[in-house]
Amino acid sequence: MNSGTDSTVRNYWLALSALFGVTVSVVSMTDPPWSLIMVAAFILFAVLQAIHYRQLGREIQGRLATANPGVGVVAAVFGGAAVLIHGTPVAFSAGPVLGLVTFVSIYLFLHRYGRFHKGAISN
Repeated sequence: MNSGTDSTVRNYWLALSALFGVTVSVVSMTDPPWSLIMVAAFILFAVLQAIHYRQLGREIQGRLATANPGVGVVAAVFGGAAVLIHGTPVAFSAGPVLGLVTFVSIYLFLHRYGRFHKGAISN
């Protein structure tokens, strides 16, 4: 991969993991409807970004740009932690920390194990 490809892939994983970290933080600190709005915004952002980077489409043939199933497990652990601390007295202090840890962990996991379709990049 060239440096343009590397920066595109890095930006793709960085944006997804950053917004997921913010989503986890918001879910742990706020009550519905704001937590539900944030989850919906994350899903919409992930779909729009995948379309923008051409990671979704007919030519993909069922292989989405993602990591192995472990990324789902990692994301579920942090999502579960957000649900567990929601409504507790430490939610406002632990929520941002959980969001930051989520962001770093998901980014490192995706950077290491993520799969990006090379044909999707147009220089």
